[in-house]
Amino acid sequence: MPSKSQIDKMTQVAIKVTHSQLEQVIIKYYKSKRALFIWGTMGIGKSHVIRQAARTIAAELKKTYTEDLSKINDENYFLVIDVRLSQCDPSDLRGIPVWDKDKGATRWLPPSTFPRAGYGIILFDELNLSPPLVQASAYQFILDRRLGEYIVPEGYSVIGAGNRLEDRANVFEMAAPLSNRMGHVQLDPPSVDDWTVWAAKHDIDPRVMGYLNFKQGSLFAFDPTLKEKSFGTPRSWEFVSDLIKDIPTENLPLLKLYVGSLVGEGEATSFTGFLKLREELAPIAEYFKKPETIAIPEKVDLQWALITSIAEYYKAHNTDATLLSMVKLLKRFSEEYAVFTLKLAYAIDPSIQSKLQRIPEATNLAQKLWKFIM
Repeated sequence: MPSKSQIDKMTQVAIKVTHSQLEQVIIKYYKSKRALFIWGTMGIGKSHVIRQAARTIAAELKKTYTEDLSKINDENYFLVIDVRLSQCDPSDLRGIPVWDKDKGATRWLPPSTFPRAGYGIILFDELNLSPPLVQASAYQFILDRRLGEYIVPEGYSVIGAGNRLEDRANVFEMAAPLSNRMGHVQLDPPSVDDWTVWAAKHDIDPRVMGYLNFKQGSLFAFDPTLKEKSFGTPRSWEFVSDLIKDIPTENLPLLKLYVGSLVGEGEATSFTGFLKLREELAPIAEYFKKPETIAIPEKVDLQWALITSIAEYYKAHNTDATLLSMVKLLKRFSEEYAVFTLKLAYAIDPSIQSKLQRIPEATNLAQKLWKFIM
């Protein structure tokens, strides 16, 4: 049986990058007007990073970021145009032939979604899901930045993205001539630490954040050898968060149903079991009433359950008095747990940074949280 490193090498199709590295690569390729292909499994944030990089470029150019195609050719905007090649025929790229009476020749009218002016990124998403004939139509577009009479504006770059063969996606092998027309990078699933930074800024449910930091292997749990339809990815956990935000922790059967529909029954059982651990703790209000004297559990799983409960309590009782009690309580935890709890609290209340600065006892924690936010 091959080792993990051997398996990683077999599944690697290009140089690997982190999410932050990918953003810098996209910006560099945009400025050089070279085409880039981003490989990566499903649900790990390829499209998100492309859009984040586009926002960064738009800010540098003093343009307004948009995905609204009605703004096409407007030079005040930086537009991301998402072209799903898997849904295209070859003629969808080249356009339709029209007789030009004045020239006595046929002209091709390219799609209106291809820009004639302005700034942005043309994203050929799912490029390798498209059949070979469609991929062939993209050759000239990607290499020469033109297709027939159509010319890609100077303010635009071209990016392709797609899954790998081993991701159980119905992809076609990319022809070597097309592959050689682009740079290639492979995006890995994010680390739990990096994902937590993102999650805290995107309103992800604190229970999901707490669980995935406790059981880190669940963030990305896709196994291509199994036939499961529901499994954990950063995208599916974001969907979990959206579904359960209005469901109280006490309603474990309903939580299990919704979580299981997105990440699988086994993971849902583990998730609700994690939430059920709080039954071994004192009532959460007691920790805020006696933050400096109440017993803190020693078991790691109970500590994770407790800090998740602390964040939930702060969400329901968002006052300066609650925050002061929370700070006193967290001073009794290790630095790792204390700072992580504040990350959860920040996901609930982004103004917590300024509130912490008003509490003398919280000075050190406030500084650590500030580093986390930046």
